Amino acid sequence: MKLFKTVLTILIVTGLALACSGCTVNIKNLTQNKTLQTSKEALNVPEYPNATRISYSNVRFVGQVITYQTNDTPKQVLEFYKSQMQERGYNISRNFTSASETSGLIIFAKGQDTVWVTVGQNNGETSIAVRTSFQA
Repeated sequence: MKLFKTVLTILIVTGLALACSGCTVNIKNLTQNKTLQTSKEALNVPEYPNATRISYSNVRFVGQVITYQTNDTPKQVLEFYKSQMQERGYNISRNFTSASETSGLIIFAKGQDTVWVTVGQNNGETSIAVRTSFQA
C-alpha cells in the first residue's frame, strides 16, 4: 500500500508537470551531497533532513522527480521547503494545503525554473515528491 501511494504521488506530480507548458530539462547529474546540479550551475534543491530517498526518475520534457519518506509531519516538511527555497531566491507561485494539514503542494519559481514539492501522510509516515524543471 505504501508503494502504491508513492507511485500515485509521482503520477500526480508528473501529471501536473505535464500541464506546465514550455518546460524543458537539461539535468546532467544527481549528486549524493544533497543538491541537484546541472552543467551550468548548482541549483541547491535540498533533501529533507533525515528523510530516506525512495525513488528517482528523470523524465524528458518533464523533469526530475525524487521521492522521499520521513516520520515528520507534512506541515514540518512544507515549512522546511518554504524557508529553504526562499533563501535560495525562489518565490512561491502556488501553495495548497489540505484543511487537515495532512497533504500539500508548493510550487516555487525562479526565472524559468520551477520546483514542485508535494507531501502526503499515511499511517504516520510522510511521503515527499520533489519535481524539478530547469531551463537549459
